[in-house]
Amino acid sequence: MNIFKIRKARKELKEVLHYAKHIRHMHEDIAGPNALEQLHAQEKAAREVRKGTASDLMETAGEAVVKACEKVAPPRRHPKVRENVEVLFVAVAAAMAIRAYFFQPFKIPTGSMQPTLYGITIKEEPVIKSGNPLAYAENLILFGERFRTVSAKADGRIRTTMGADGLPRLYGQDNSDETSTIYIGSVPHRIPNKLIPFCRFGETLKTGEPIVQGVVKSGDYILVNRIKYNFIRPKRGDIAVFDTRELTHPQVRKDAYYIKRMVGLPGETISVAPKYLLVNGEKPTDPRFDKIFNDKKYKGYQFAHSTVPLPLIGKPGDSIKLANDEYLFFGDNTESSLDGRYFGAVNRRQILGPAFFVCWPFDRAGLAESSH
Repeated sequence: MNIFKIRKARKELKEVLHYAKHIRHMHEDIAGPNALEQLHAQEKAAREVRKGTASDLMETAGEAVVKACEKVAPPRRHPKVRENVEVLFVAVAAAMAIRAYFFQPFKIPTGSMQPTLYGITIKEEPVIKSGNPLAYAENLILFGERFRTVSAKADGRIRTTMGADGLPRLYGQDNSDETSTIYIGSVPHRIPNKLIPFCRFGETLKTGEPIVQGVVKSGDYILVNRIKYNFIRPKRGDIAVFDTRELTHPQVRKDAYYIKRMVGLPGETISVAPKYLLVNGEKPTDPRFDKIFNDKKYKGYQFAHSTVPLPLIGKPGDSIKLANDEYLFFGDNTESSLDGRYFGAVNRRQILGPAFFVCWPFDRAGLAESSH
């Protein structure tokens, strides 16, 4: 009697029975009753054989159980392909779960948080200064930079109108996709808003000549920690993302996410004394505000400057009192930021979480608070 052979046969039959149990539980609601009954009978017979010492009978019983399993769950065509598809599906599902509940990526399109975080910007030259296609691809992949040019479709000058102050003003229209339409004669030209200041105003252009050209650099792609605020209260100074569905200001899109710095907490009264932020009449002590107040790269906190509708903090004496579940957000670049000075408080349920890492472009990658 070969004890080791018997032990091996029992172990293998045990694994077969475990597999059969799994198949039966997975398919008992869709498999035919005869196939299920046959599988159950083969399992019962295999358990009896496993109690003995006949290794050849155990092997035969195992083969019978496997065949019964195949009747309950017939082998599918192209199993390798199906397996790869299933693995891909699980990976995508896991990625979506991570995105929804843990770390979610966002792109910053505007300059409201500059120079802490960057939106789309314009440069005269790319990082890698070369005209070959490989350098172009490297600039795009590594640094999010691509050369843009818009050529004139007609002869003439870019149309302007005379403003009330006697200075020329651009004649055009704003579009909903971060572009503006300008005209040479009656011919429209769509220009990215970031390129407008670089247009060749005042020059007589020929058809085919560039109206504007430059290197467009993508805004920062950041990761937002969606679980942190489930365990830790939001803190003043955090750079956080919130949705805009409950905001009522006419300039705020209802299907967007904004990223700003948290300046006000529940129960506080927030005001501005340029260049300072005031919390209940005092400057905040969080060191993250020191750079905004004192660093020459920043311009401090300023009053909002719109007139229709009137901003909530637009002049001395204006303030916002926050309720028990409300927070207030300002952009670091308050001269170019649609933020709480205009639309007011944000409810706690609107806040997704704090930004913690810039993952692309690679030359600005790093912790969100120190990536500039």
